[in-house]
Amino acid sequence: MKLPIERIVTPDNIRQGESFNYAREIARPFGEIDRVLSWCKTELVSEWRWQVVSTSSDRAPGRYIFYFDSDRDAAAFALFWA
Repeated sequence: MKLPIERIVTPDNIRQGESFNYAREIARPFGEIDRVLSWCKTELVSEWRWQVVSTSSDRAPGRYIFYFDSDRDAAAFALFWA
C-alpha cells in the first residue's frame, strides 16, 4: 500500500535564517544541545529554527545560531540561555 506524500522538503521551501526577525548565537559543551532543543520545543510559541555553526567535541564547545520570529521567544531564549 502506497501512502500519499503531503509535502516534500526541497531547498525551495526551506526557510532561510535571514527571513527571521531575531537571531542569537550560543556555544554549548558536548552533549548539551539536546537540552536546549528540548527547552525550545516546550517553551517557544512562534516559529523558530536552529543552525550548527561548528559541532562540539570533548575539547571545544559547539556553536549554534537560533532564529526566532517572535520578540517574546527571542527574549525568553536570551534570558534563559545567556
